[in-house]
Amino acid sequence: MRTLYRALLCVAFAIVCSPNTFAQSKDDGVLRILAVGNSFSDDGTEYIPALLANLGVKNVEIARLYVGGCSLKQHTDFYKKGESPYIYTTSKAGENRWKEQSKHYSLKAALAEGEWDIISLQQRSGDSGIYSSFEPYLGELITIIKQAQPNARIAWHMTWSYSTNSRHNDFARYERNSQKMLEAIYDATHAATEAHPEIEIVIPCGTAIQSLRQSAINNFPRDLTRDGYHMGEGAGRYALACTWYEELIEPYTNISMRGNTLRVNKGSVNVSPIVAAYCQRAARMAVRHNFTIREVKHVGREMRRAKSYGNKEKIIE
Repeated sequence: MRTLYRALLCVAFAIVCSPNTFAQSKDDGVLRILAVGNSFSDDGTEYIPALLANLGVKNVEIARLYVGGCSLKQHTDFYKKGESPYIYTTSKAGENRWKEQSKHYSLKAALAEGEWDIISLQQRSGDSGIYSSFEPYLGELITIIKQAQPNARIAWHMTWSYSTNSRHNDFARYERNSQKMLEAIYDATHAATEAHPEIEIVIPCGTAIQSLRQSAINNFPRDLTRDGYHMGEGAGRYALACTWYEELIEPYTNISMRGNTLRVNKGSVNVSPIVAAYCQRAARMAVRHNFTIREVKHVGREMRRAKSYGNKEKIIE
């Protein structure tokens, strides 16, 4: 009996200490988000842990599976072949900081890590406005996810168009026109959500960024990017974090990101108090109207909220 007890204890200890215990039961009141993507999902989520810390949110965990330039087809192929090409990074509830867990991880392993509340998908940027490139892979991925995580809500990360001066080869597919590329992204997103009602959420990053490009903070012709397509490390990534938070996290926490005092002294457009207010406003408008581009102005409310935080400003450098 004593031998059996020790054996059971060892098994229990192994389970608790396993690296695959990041996402467990949802009974603890923690919101868990898994982003399946590439460098654009990294752009979108990079500052979320810092934003959570700034807002005092301690009940959100987020993880991301990254392969550079990864398409829906590649995600599907990796799963079918049992490959583990992903860099797997997590931010645990309360810690609110990114930590690399593995350089060789699989989608199957991530889906087996307890219960995820939200799982986001996206297409590689060059194909993001070409719906024919989505299928049949998007449908197959949704089936894979729902079989492993039947209660998870699927979100579509609607990414942004390239900058006016982008030299990306795929920009030619959109006549090297940023607005035309975004319109194609809109069309593809509509087609995806109509074909797959399992997609319950759209994260409207493309709309938030395009609205900011029509505002006073835009650095035309780079248009808030660092290289013509990836978001800049200042206002670009900050605006994306605000959009992800507003769409996915605020409904769960009931804590608004408006007036947050996270600041970023990086990139070509630093996040000063006024730039932060513009980004927050753009995120909020995009979440309210996913496919409506509006010039960002009248940011007084965001500025007033920031002042009410006192000296709680957090700067990323």
